[in-house]
Amino acid sequence: MSKEGYLLSSVKNAMKILRLFSIEEPELGVTEIASKIGLSKSSTHRLILILLQEGYIVKNKDNSRYRLGLSLLTLSGVIINHKEIHRESLPILQDLVKQLGETVHINVLEGSDVVYLHKVECNHPVPLLSGIGERNPAYCSSAGKVILAYQKKELINKVLQSKLSSYGPDTITNPQKLRENLLEIKSKGYSISIDELHEGVVSIAVPIRDYTEEVIAAISVVGPKHRMSEHLFGDYVQTLNRAGERLSIKLGCIETVKTR
Repeated sequence: MSKEGYLLSSVKNAMKILRLFSIEEPELGVTEIASKIGLSKSSTHRLILILLQEGYIVKNKDNSRYRLGLSLLTLSGVIINHKEIHRESLPILQDLVKQLGETVHINVLEGSDVVYLHKVECNHPVPLLSGIGERNPAYCSSAGKVILAYQKKELINKVLQSKLSSYGPDTITNPQKLRENLLEIKSKGYSISIDELHEGVVSIAVPIRDYTEEVIAAISVVGPKHRMSEHLFGDYVQTLNRAGERLSIKLGCIETVKTR
């Protein structure tokens, strides 16, 4: 087989691997994948490593099985293993827009970036790069920071040790100050970012938990400073918290919500 033919065959087999995952089978092991696509385990493993590196699949460390990754979101706007949160969040986001009058999002963490999983715009949205599948550094957005604040120390340290570039006039680029900010956010249970990702823009976010009681996403509201005045922040947080609790309950996190 020529080099070009080998490459095309590899691409075709990689696509076959991605199509194996479904709602019924969200996770698969190497042996299962190899059997389903008719390749040896060694060849299958090489393809899996490439898909892992690019974020198209991720490994469940608890059982060494694989599932679809969020990089697919940037290609299609849809991802199977987040279908439930996407579906359940729509009416909640629609209610939030009616109550708050600003654009709202569901956000998830992908590595050290925050990815926009769902979005419902208000009548006068701020023209931001926040379409479904778009990503921004987690450390300078309210949604990214509220999710990051609840992650393991290893991930937080990785972000703090990376290059913290400035995106807005008030982006926190000092690692120690950012660490303190994350601790404060975890203590309060919400995050407020002003002029951090975009100048003149306010974003407020609260965490979303799943049935394991882990923070897996965030609900955020975004708008211009002249509409989202500081004296309204308390009302925004209260409304977002109610929405976050509703969605967390839908995802199975009943006990945590009851005891908070």
